[in-house]
Amino acid sequence: MTTNVASTPITENHHDNPQLSGEAAHRPHTLGAASFMAADELKSAMETKGREFLHAADEKAAQLKAKAEAVYADAKVRAETLRHDTEGYVRENPLTAVCIALGAGFVVGIIARR
Repeated sequence: MTTNVASTPITENHHDNPQLSGEAAHRPHTLGAASFMAADELKSAMETKGREFLHAADEKAAQLKAKAEAVYADAKVRAETLRHDTEGYVRENPLTAVCIALGAGFVVGIIARR
C-alpha cells in the first residue's frame, strides 16, 4: 500500500508525521510558519554573531597595527643609531675600516666560490 505524500496535511513539525519523509520533508512549502520564523531568528542571530566577530577582529587588527608601528619605529631608530655610529667609527679609523672591509670581502668571496 502506498501513501500519497501530496495529500498529507501540513504539520508544524514534519518529524511528528511519519508520512513526510525524504524530499517532501525538506520542501519549503511543507514547512509551517514556525519553521520560517525559526529560520529568520537563526539568520538574525548569525548576523549578530558575525557583526560581533567582525568588531572583535577589527579591534585585534588595530592593536596589532599599533604594536607593529611601535616595533617599526624602534627598529628605525636603532638602524639610524647604528648607521651614525658606523660612520663615526669609519671617519675616526679609516685605515682600520678599509682593512675590515677588505677582510669581509675576501671571506664573502671565498664562501661564494664554493
